[in-house]
Amino acid sequence: MTVNDALYELKAAVTDAVGGPVTALADVERIPLDYDAFLAHRTVSRIQGHALVGGERVAWSMIEKRTAGPALASAYLLDNGRREVNAYASGVLAGIAPGIGTPRMHGKLRDAEGGMTLWLEEIRHEGARPLDAETVLAAAHDLGGMGGLWAGRRLPEPWYFSGWIDRHSQPEAIEQGLATLRRRDPRAAAHLGDRLAAAEQLVLNQARYRGILESLPHTLCHHDAGGANVFHSRGRTVLIDWESIGPGPVGADLASLLFSSVRRGDALASVVMPLVEEALDTYSTALRAEAPTVTFKNIRLGFDAAVALRWKLAVDVVAGIEKGEPPRRGSLPDEDPAAALEELITLVDLLLASAGRALHKAP
Repeated sequence: MTVNDALYELKAAVTDAVGGPVTALADVERIPLDYDAFLAHRTVSRIQGHALVGGERVAWSMIEKRTAGPALASAYLLDNGRREVNAYASGVLAGIAPGIGTPRMHGKLRDAEGGMTLWLEEIRHEGARPLDAETVLAAAHDLGGMGGLWAGRRLPEPWYFSGWIDRHSQPEAIEQGLATLRRRDPRAAAHLGDRLAAAEQLVLNQARYRGILESLPHTLCHHDAGGANVFHSRGRTVLIDWESIGPGPVGADLASLLFSSVRRGDALASVVMPLVEEALDTYSTALRAEAPTVTFKNIRLGFDAAVALRWKLAVDVVAGIEKGEPPRRGSLPDEDPAAALEELITLVDLLLASAGRALHKAP
């Protein structure tokens, strides 16, 4: 694809964005946005400029999400990028759930090297970051509604993501993780005490959590509904970043919302931890309004077992204490290290409580 072809596709995307035929583009600039900097060959930018529409000069702006081709990008990135393109192109996102909004896709481009570009509507978050309690509870409700709407449906699309359990449970890291926990470093023990033994048992029980999750009623999940991907916009919950869409058990998206948001610094433990039971009730009520045959017990079990997959948090906390560098949270890079450690130890408590409850409540 030539430069002229790319410009043609961009003009088509801008035409969709501004709602009128674009005869020329001017002042086009790209402003890089922070987005998973550890993923090489993936960029997210705000692209903006002016368009000539019916003789008038109109300002426009959208999000440009680009994944490089197979010569540079990993198979992981390529799979994610293709999946998101398929999700938008298939139309499934247009009617994902009454309470869930998604960005509008203005256009897409596949270049000669196999790279993929998506041009998407820019969503503005109307609220606080890190997320406040009101936004978390609203998102829990709307995710529950989505879970209920799709519960029990056939999900045949071959491009749906199916490897979410391995992504969270990281079987390839278990041996090293156990070694870290079994060192019983005195500094880690001073902070974590009996949690070290409980975390070791959690790692050893990962196969049991997989079995629990695979036995539960399934639905269509976002699978990355952490706070960075959750927006409150125009009175509704809007989710971005649909790279991991696919089947999963009821309760799994709530685990992403509550646990992963705190892990990444997109919400504070002091806000989320007191909300866990209320969020579960809110999520369950919305889900069961659409799918009344799904029980609260199954939803609770799905949430707890999905949280239990995140054992790596406990290992990362221990490793950080040993090195004198407590793990940081990506969305709060300037957070005080002592405060970050306290937040993450609070999250370890949720991890271990959920893990224990899942085994106790499993059939």
